[in-house]
Amino acid sequence: MNDLANLFPGGGEAGSLVRATDWSKTALGEPARWHTTLKGLVRVMLHARQPMLLWWGPELVQLYNDAILPSFGQGRHPTAMGQRARDCWTETWPVIGAQIEDVLATGTAIWHEDVLVPIFRNGAIDDAWWVYNYSPVFDDDGTRVGVLIICTETTARVLAERRQKVFSRLAERLRLAETDAQIIEQALDVIALSNDDIPFALAVGFEDPTGLPKLLGATGLSSEDALALMSQLTPALLDPLVRDRTAVSAPHDVTEVFVARRSASTGSAASGEGWLSLVLAINPRRQFDEQAQDFLSQMAHQIRVARSRLDVLRVRAVAEAERNNLLVQAPMPTALLVGPTHVFTLANTLYQRMVGRSNLVGKAYEEAFPELIGTAVPVILKRVYDTGEPFVTHELLIPFDRHGSGKVEDAYFQFNLEPLRDLEGRVYGMMAVATDITEQVMARHAIEKAHDERQKLVDDLEIANRAKDDFLAILGHELRNPLAPIVTAIDLIKSEQIEVPKLDIIERHVAHLVRLVDDLLDVSKFSQGKILLKQETVNLDEVLTGAVEMTQFLMEQRRHHVAVEISPGLRWHGDRVRLAQALSNLLTNAARYTPYGGHIRLTADTEGGVAERRIVIRVKDDGIGISVDLLPRVFDLFVQGGRSSDRAEGGLGVGLSLVKSLVELHGGTVTANSEGLGKGSEFTIRLCLADETATAPLPPVVVPAASVQPQRILLVDDNKDGAEVLAMLLESFGHQVAVAHDPHAAIELAKSFTPSLAILDIGLPGMDGYALAAKLREHSDYPLIALTGFGQDQDRSKSADAGFTHHLVKPVLLADLVSVVGRVTPKK
Repeated sequence: MNDLANLFPGGGEAGSLVRATDWSKTALGEPARWHTTLKGLVRVMLHARQPMLLWWGPELVQLYNDAILPSFGQGRHPTAMGQRARDCWTETWPVIGAQIEDVLATGTAIWHEDVLVPIFRNGAIDDAWWVYNYSPVFDDDGTRVGVLIICTETTARVLAERRQKVFSRLAERLRLAETDAQIIEQALDVIALSNDDIPFALAVGFEDPTGLPKLLGATGLSSEDALALMSQLTPALLDPLVRDRTAVSAPHDVTEVFVARRSASTGSAASGEGWLSLVLAINPRRQFDEQAQDFLSQMAHQIRVARSRLDVLRVRAVAEAERNNLLVQAPMPTALLVGPTHVFTLANTLYQRMVGRSNLVGKAYEEAFPELIGTAVPVILKRVYDTGEPFVTHELLIPFDRHGSGKVEDAYFQFNLEPLRDLEGRVYGMMAVATDITEQVMARHAIEKAHDERQKLVDDLEIANRAKDDFLAILGHELRNPLAPIVTAIDLIKSEQIEVPKLDIIERHVAHLVRLVDDLLDVSKFSQGKILLKQETVNLDEVLTGAVEMTQFLMEQRRHHVAVEISPGLRWHGDRVRLAQALSNLLTNAARYTPYGGHIRLTADTEGGVAERRIVIRVKDDGIGISVDLLPRVFDLFVQGGRSSDRAEGGLGVGLSLVKSLVELHGGTVTANSEGLGKGSEFTIRLCLADETATAPLPPVVVPAASVQPQRILLVDDNKDGAEVLAMLLESFGHQVAVAHDPHAAIELAKSFTPSLAILDIGLPGMDGYALAAKLREHSDYPLIALTGFGQDQDRSKSADAGFTHHLVKPVLLADLVSVVGRVTPKK
């Protein structure tokens, strides 16, 4: 015994049985002499949690584990341990025996899922379903010496799924039944399809609890057998203490039936349907366990519920008839709509009069009111129908054909929508109560309009007042910057330390002030951002040096360390005063937002390839920085960072907005960057380089007539003034120019003008310059020049991809344009 305990340890009840069995009386012999494969499989099987059996040797001697015991039932265990398989499973061997022989003969495993294999257990044959696998067991030399069975009983799941399908089928059939007779007919039809669970069934009716029975229907039995069984069951059916399960002697066999309790109904007693008992046969090949009893109880319950539903429908029909009668006479416009398309089933006279339509009953809502398709009303109706939530509005604007004449006018309605539900609580329609309040709303709108007009006058005055304040703020800011170095120079003059360069400073900044006064003379243009630029080609270091001088007083006052690094030879074409103003604003901003003794750095260099080089000016400080939420708005007018006590002179929040406007007026860009509060900030300006051959100031470009190759130029720009001026300039150099202001006119003009090259704006209305280029190339392949305000690298790449030979950025220098046109060779 101790040897077996070591050989087959553990294993629960089956393990104990393996160790206690006298194996010498079986074909397997003493376990000590068992094949190594057999001993290993037994040890694995005894400790497995999945139901397993092992059949070994020519006689297929059986061993098994604890997990299979619940499927054995009573009477098979423990004698099954060591039994031959065919002796243990005599009732199923005709089915499984051939499968086992096939596995041993071919050495191929087989798998079956949810297969009916009835077994004898608990004293009777029981239908059972299984998922099982038969795997051959091989000896060391490959000889097939046994079969390993891994199986799981799925009876409960199979029956549950099958019975659920019966419930679903029965519910669907009963839902359509409209009388007691139809309920019984549909129920028996479903039971007839479920004879594996219910071999036969009877429906027995009574006119009253003490009356004679009447056979209302049967399935699975002949009429004679059904009447005979009804007669046998009558005492039990009339007994108020009858149990749900009783044994009866059926006409052909002794079986058991399930008797559903009597169910009252409002059906006619003369029809024999006032009281109903349902007799359901019990499958003798299945245990009548709690699940089986619950299955039959639920079937009977569904039938009782269906009969109760009919009772409720009868009562509901009477109630709805009364309700509809009240709605017809209601003092408010009222209608009933049903179904997902909202079909009218009732519309009282007031409702029809309100909507200007009759004969609404039977029409879907959108059929009755086609003018409301696409408005909010169908959406509201759908929401009420889908969600079952009531809708109430005190005022809704509806474009309405009030008289059905085809003329749509604005109308206002106050209405309620209340969902209507069936017995299962599902929404099947809605009740609408509405009132036309158009006259009241129009009267209110007239009053509101008068009030709004008065309020608009007040608001316009406030806006004008704020505009005045904003203008004065900008004026003050503009005047302070040039005044600072002038005041410094005057102080030096008073102290008799004046030098000639200081007079230059005064002269330069007085000129700046004169320019500002000139701007003030055209206030309307200034307030609209229309500042005129006086452009010339200048050395950039002169402009930047001037900007530093304009802020020198503030820098010295706050003891800042200022570093200036400017690459030599940088030339730029624009308004030197305005650029100096923009840079001085950036430097002033850096000074004010950097603590005393801080560091400010001004650099100017170039970036990009030869054809796309740009000037890059950076102002960087180690001041208080810019917060993440403020950074996107830093260039907006009147936006400022937080003030501290040492920045009491911190400006009015217009400096950076002016910087952005002035830089963009010159076709440039300005950006701000900061890693956060306390980490400083950096502002970067990017501008176009001036032509390398230009000198300051640039004289008018004159090209000798002999060197000009006349071109037929198609010029397309939606800016009419700019296009006309540019055309005049090009014509002064001997070119013939045809001008179009929109893409479609350009296409037609190109057909008759036959240009040798075309200059196209990119931002055209209706069709951009890229699309226009493609259209023009459909007819001829002449050179294309892009003239646009878009000057980023990706813009230049895009124009090159579209077939443009050159990309000029507005405002273009005349010298650049003439040079490019002169270099373009017309294609022949």
